[in-house]
Amino acid sequence: MKILKLGLIALILCVIVIPPLSCAKNTATISEDQLVTVQRGDLTLDITASGNLAYANYQDLAFQISGTSTQEPLTVAEVLVEEGDSVEAGQVLVKADTVYLEQAVTTAEREVKTSEIALEKAATSYREISYPYSYKTLAFDVPYALESIIDAKRELNEALEALEIGLSSEQYWDMWKGLTQARDKLTEATQRLALGQGVDLFGTEILSIADFWTLRAAQLDMETAQVALDTANDNLAQAQEKLQEAVIVAPFAGFITIVNVSGGDEVQRGVVAVRLVDPTKFEAELMVNEMDIFQLKLGGDATVQIDAMPTLTLPAKVTFISPTATITSGVVNYKVKVEIESLEDFQLREGLTVTVSIIVEQRSDVLLVPNTAITSQGGKTYVQVMLLEGVTEEREIQTGISNWQYTEVTGGLSEGETIVVPEGTATTTPTTSPSDGPSGGMMIPGMGGPR
Repeated sequence: MKILKLGLIALILCVIVIPPLSCAKNTATISEDQLVTVQRGDLTLDITASGNLAYANYQDLAFQISGTSTQEPLTVAEVLVEEGDSVEAGQVLVKADTVYLEQAVTTAEREVKTSEIALEKAATSYREISYPYSYKTLAFDVPYALESIIDAKRELNEALEALEIGLSSEQYWDMWKGLTQARDKLTEATQRLALGQGVDLFGTEILSIADFWTLRAAQLDMETAQVALDTANDNLAQAQEKLQEAVIVAPFAGFITIVNVSGGDEVQRGVVAVRLVDPTKFEAELMVNEMDIFQLKLGGDATVQIDAMPTLTLPAKVTFISPTATITSGVVNYKVKVEIESLEDFQLREGLTVTVSIIVEQRSDVLLVPNTAITSQGGKTYVQVMLLEGVTEEREIQTGISNWQYTEVTGGLSEGETIVVPEGTATTTPTTSPSDGPSGGMMIPGMGGPR
């Protein structure tokens, strides 16, 4: 019994004495899998969401006419493609019945020919009357004489007003010269109009005013015929354009995903006949919550991982951020689209499930530590640094950005130091590719594991 009491006393003393011995430094036996060497690497902060692939470039093709006044609606004559067919740019896809459209072109061509004949007759009549005078002289001499009188009167009035103002001797004579010229111009213009003179290009002939108006009437007949010809040409161009629109052609190379018409169908203007898609351009539509949406920007970098092919990761760009929210059961999200930048020769499929990581921030060649090695207290951040075997030190550090696994260290640690990860937490090391993993990313050689 005495021996038992002595044993209990010794045990109590050990409990009391041992703790103070370890107050200065934390001393513990730490297994190797709890030690991590501080190294440099690349860290990526991103926003991750899931979605499905869709074609980024497609076009619904339709007839742009509904026929003519005698043919409503337009009748489909032939469909030259089926769903799944590959087509080239400019290839004809669907043809309409063009009987009435061809007749309209023929009628318009005849109207043009008739107008050309009428114009030729009017021009011949004009040439017979005007010969040997020029078109320009006989058409405009009398109107020009009227305009000259108006201009000469205005210049004369301006010169007279200027003479009433006190001028220097030099200014007076300049103004007097201008007055004399204006007066002479007015006299000449008035005489020409009074005589009804029309002068040819050589200034050698005089035409009476009566003959001038006869000539003017012939000129107006010719101009009327020209207007009729212009109208006929416009009508022909419209008829030809309608005939061209009676076929649907591929605006770009791709393949057909939808065919809505068959031969013999009657269709209205704008009704979609076929859908053409570009198989080289894909996009993914995502829903991003309100806490993350302000971190995104148009043109931002992203990566797209195909769930069915986890080893394949493709670069992408943010092409759309919805300005309006989608609210479901009180949860606020915003629609975001990313477009895959390049597919090389690899063929994707519409509807494939993808995981998209939109990069928000990146750091290269920075010190990194696992998040599980970090503790916080009083607004400060600490890690346990291994000093000697079995001896650690709690050290304050300064940090930068963090992802789901690693944190950037901006101060308090040096490359090569060893830190302790608390027992019961798993540590992994990233691969050398910043595109691996579902969210966030870093690259530290030799540390292995997902991001």
